[in-house]
Amino acid sequence: MASIFTVQVGDTAMDVYLDAPVRNMPGPAIVLMYHRGGIDTFTKGVAGRLVSGGYLAAVPDVYHRCPSGMPTAERKGLLKDDEIVADVRATLEQLKKRPDVAPDRIVIMGHCMGGRMAFLAAGSIPEFSAAIVYYGGSVTHSWGHAGPTPFDRLRNIRCPVIGFFGDKDTHPSPQDVNRIEAELKAHGVPHDFHRYPDVGHGFQNPAHDTPQERAAAEDAWERTLAFLANVTRQEFSSGFEYRTGQPNRYRGKPNSS
Repeated sequence: MASIFTVQVGDTAMDVYLDAPVRNMPGPAIVLMYHRGGIDTFTKGVAGRLVSGGYLAAVPDVYHRCPSGMPTAERKGLLKDDEIVADVRATLEQLKKRPDVAPDRIVIMGHCMGGRMAFLAAGSIPEFSAAIVYYGGSVTHSWGHAGPTPFDRLRNIRCPVIGFFGDKDTHPSPQDVNRIEAELKAHGVPHDFHRYPDVGHGFQNPAHDTPQERAAAEDAWERTLAFLANVTRQEFSSGFEYRTGQPNRYRGKPNSS
């Protein structure tokens, strides 16, 4: 059932959209970072599908510092990386206190700018057990300050990463994805990137309804849920082995903090 809870981030209060399955014991949770449209129909739909799979989904409203009357499409320009990390950290700490959340089975996930924020958070906060990135771009630029970029922080990721990208996308382009993948490989970060040759940006959004986009979206969902089923198993405490019915792409150790 969907609801809103509020967390304190420094001197400000932030709403978090929550959708949760009914369960009487601790289970896995997803911190879901939204796309430019914010907590809209698409984002709520993604949260609902995660809940259908047994995962609690929490969406921090990182636009909470923006003027209330500002159009949603313009708010992205006011986001700052250090504030995004603070928002994610506050959400994570609140989830850890919930009796229906297993603190060692929390995953970061995002689409579009939310995918960028997933890279940013995974490279800044070591507690995540996995990261799921859908076509996240702009990783080589800092938002709001001159600090380390999400790309600079890739080396700090301590959990397995799965990513989904369209080869017709320009943001990120296939060359951008190659660079991200090379950086993860250079620093021993376990990862599995899936690329779809016939689609561009935003293919998981139902508004993108060509047959190629729908096929890519469903394949990505299937792989996402298989990945989640693996990385959030309780017995995943000392090692990691990822399978989706395909040959293994990587092996490694998950974050154990």
